[in-house]
Amino acid sequence: MRLTIEETRELSLKSFAREIRSTGPRLSRVEALELAQRVALTDLLDAASNLRDKIKGRTVTYSRKVFIPLTYLCRDYCGYCTFRRDPSEERAAYLSPAEVLAIGEAGSRAGCKEALFTLGDQPERVFPEARAFLKQHGFERTIDYLVAMSEMILEKTGLLPHSNPGLMDESDMARLKQSNASLGLMLESVSKRLLRTGQAHWKAPDKVPELRLRTLES
Repeated sequence: MRLTIEETRELSLKSFAREIRSTGPRLSRVEALELAQRVALTDLLDAASNLRDKIKGRTVTYSRKVFIPLTYLCRDYCGYCTFRRDPSEERAAYLSPAEVLAIGEAGSRAGCKEALFTLGDQPERVFPEARAFLKQHGFERTIDYLVAMSEMILEKTGLLPHSNPGLMDESDMARLKQSNASLGLMLESVSKRLLRTGQAHWKAPDKVPELRLRTLES
């Protein structure tokens, strides 16, 4: 029986999927897209599972960390964000040093090894409440307060801080490096399309791709 060109193509793809399952070659973008479109999902999942077991194994690792939301304020209004909040009379602009320490100590007692600091981008630039809190505690910028709280947590609890402060320059990162085991920066997309009116980042001046990439490259 002679096979059509289409049937031959299907057999070739299935053979390629079996090869991936056993050897795990690197795929080009074209090859990956073709496999996704033409090979049965169950075959692809089987190949992925086998590659995982072969290369990574089945051990799942994780970091025991305590979550410290230093502030929910952020000058950006990302369309998908459920973390940020505007100032409210029911909630302080930032966690106080005592509250930060209490969370860190509770995490330490629970066996945590890291303290994950989360916060918004530069809220002091748009919210008087943020500026008032920082001034009251002797700071000019949110990142200055973050540096102090990171140092306090490391010194008093032994937890390793990990901060996600948003945009930073080299001097900011150098200061945080003294107390932080690692730093994070969210880069959801490098597409400028998301900055257009009505899109996810059109009210998020700190999500301009060039600014995020500049931080990563610093």
